[in-house]
Parts: sequence; structure tokens; C-alpha cells
Amino acid sequence: MRRLNFIAGFLVVLACGGASVQAQDPQIENINSEPNISGWTVNKTETTLAFSGIQSGEAFTGSFSDFDAVINFDPENLADAKVVVTIDMNSAQTDDLESTNALPSKEWFNIRKFPVAKFEASEFKHLSGDKYEAKGNLSIRGITKGITLPFNLKIENGHASMEAALNINRTTYKIGTGMWASKDWVEHIININIHLEAKQNK
Repeated sequence: MRRLNFIAGFLVVLACGGASVQAQDPQIENINSEPNISGWTVNKTETTLAFSGIQSGEAFTGSFSDFDAVINFDPENLADAKVVVTIDMNSAQTDDLESTNALPSKEWFNIRKFPVAKFEASEFKHLSGDKYEAKGNLSIRGITKGITLPFNLKIENGHASMEAALNINRTTYKIGTGMWASKDWVEHIININIHLEAKQNK
């Protein structure tokens, strides 16, 4: 059976509008209209929001190509740190054309009703060395859940490099409904991997 890939983070990242979505949709407009208060500017060409999973025993991969991020983060002042990442769900692509075309459908991302996903975090903790964690809310398909995102961060000479990984259960966000809800077709656990490069604003 041909593969039908999907997902949602991621995230974060996380995590962070597609041309084929109508611009008049207010949720899509918000992607590019976040206040310019970010302390960091993300290098989108060097940043990857990727996802992977298993369908019918075979691995699949994909990524989101369009997102916006407002990042205010100072390791010396974590109490005031805040990150907001907005992702255009219509920008998802997988390693299979049929799967990519299916993702916007009602059974999967349902982008007509829920064109964007968002991760917002304002609680950060330094664990050790380059290791941190962020606690916040991940919203997909109109469903918001609290998550904890562990990440590694290196900052040198105004340049930041971040790596993060997270597993989510797709059924929590009703991704894959009807016959696709069963893990017999697609495993419930989706892996989200984030690589982010950013430059500090002066």
C-alpha cells in the first residue's frame, strides 16, 4: 500500500505560511505579522523542522518549510525568556508525493480549518552545560497541550545553534482520523527533530 505520511511539530520547534494557502486567512497572516520584538533572527535556510515515523513497517521523513519565530532568550536571564514559533501546516513535505498531497486533508492536518500550528514557551530551565529545557504549549488542529522540550544550545559571538528532539503521540492532536487513527496503518508516535541557527539582534 502506498505510504501516507504526516505530522505535526515542531515544533519548536519547534519550532517554527505556505503560498498555496489563501493570504486572506487571518491565521496565516499572523505568521508574517508577529511584532518585530525578537532578540534573535533565525536563519531559515540553515534551520530544519523535521519529522519522522513508521507506516506499514516502513520509515518515512518530512519537514516544514515555512514558519516564523519570535525568540527572546538570554542564558543569564531565563526568567524573561520567551519563544513563539508559528508553523504553516500547508508547508509540510514528505519523501512521498502522494503523502505530501494528502497532508492538508481533513483526516490529517485539516488546513482549511487549522492552517497553522504554534508553540509558545515562557518557562526555561538550565540543566547542565549546553543542556536546557523549555516548558510551553503546543497547539495543533485547535488542540493545545503542555509539553516539555529538551534542547542543546550553543551561543558564541552572537550566533546561536540549537538542537532539539521530541516525540509526540499524533492521536493527542487528532492527526489521522477515521481509518488512519489506528496504529496498524501509521504508528502513533512521531519523532520531531529541530536544528536552528540564529543571529543575535543588536
